[in-house]
Amino acid sequence: MNIFAYEHITGGGMLGGSLPASLALEGRMMRDALVRDLVRVPGVQVMTLYDHRVAPPVAATQSEIVRDAPRWRAAKRALIESSDAVWPIAPETGGELERLSQSVLDAGQRLLGSAPETIHIASSKRETHRLFTQNGIASVPTFRPDEPHSSFGGPWVAKPDDGCGCEHTRLFAQADHARRWIASRPDAARFVVQPYVGGEPLSLCALARDGIGWLLCVNRQRVHVRDGVFTYTGTQVNALPDEDGAFAALVVRVARAMPGLAGYFGIDLILSEDGPRVVDVNPRLTTSWVGLRAALGVNPAKLVLDLLGDEGAFEMPMRGNTSIDVELPA
Repeated sequence: MNIFAYEHITGGGMLGGSLPASLALEGRMMRDALVRDLVRVPGVQVMTLYDHRVAPPVAATQSEIVRDAPRWRAAKRALIESSDAVWPIAPETGGELERLSQSVLDAGQRLLGSAPETIHIASSKRETHRLFTQNGIASVPTFRPDEPHSSFGGPWVAKPDDGCGCEHTRLFAQADHARRWIASRPDAARFVVQPYVGGEPLSLCALARDGIGWLLCVNRQRVHVRDGVFTYTGTQVNALPDEDGAFAALVVRVARAMPGLAGYFGIDLILSEDGPRVVDVNPRLTTSWVGLRAALGVNPAKLVLDLLGDEGAFEMPMRGNTSIDVELPA
């Protein structure tokens, strides 16, 4: 099987503009981990693209360098059309992951990821909260700045509705302060506000197919707030056991509410004093993937290929309990 493993940030998607070092590092870490895992699966060959400003993945079977946007578009299209399957990694921001996934389906190729319509919902924190409220899943309330939300007191958070990670995420003492900060921005229409929910930031690595979900592991996220600015500096993968099955049950409920989730996905949440509250669903690889194989003792890429390649029963194998740190610069 020839798989086109495409990571948007390092794969040419930023040609014609600047390539932020932090985004390039995180993208390269995910790309390289995925390629290493895929080439360990018997019979799999991996094709990639890479921006000339980024080092190529060492383990890929075939890597093509791109130096300008026209060549990137042509090479990406050719690799999609010539592959047996495409595994996309891209930010949801601006609909990028949705468009990329739809282009794979439009080419009649096999998509190793979630359905575009599900990505569309997951790309919006407000729409995700609305869907989860309808399905009885506890999530962080999310509003447009102009929506009434006076029933919530205390600090508030402002963030892009389609943002990834801690991008442009700020903490304010009051909702009015958050609204004024948003109004001052040229991209104010992108932003939403949320009441601040205290607790431990966690994430879940999970698999899904046809509305059924499986928990891989529970991770601690290192999220810091300094001078009102949120910063993400990495994850402790497989940090906590799911002793009472609550996290596995949450994965099952999220997959049922979003039946288009397919393959690997992540859930960001806050473990509050009232229990877990979902912050975000990431219908793609997350940074935690970098430490998954070492933490679980199984190849997560093979799990995804087994899950999406066989319409029969899928059984989760026994997994290890090693904790692995994935660090990012502050």
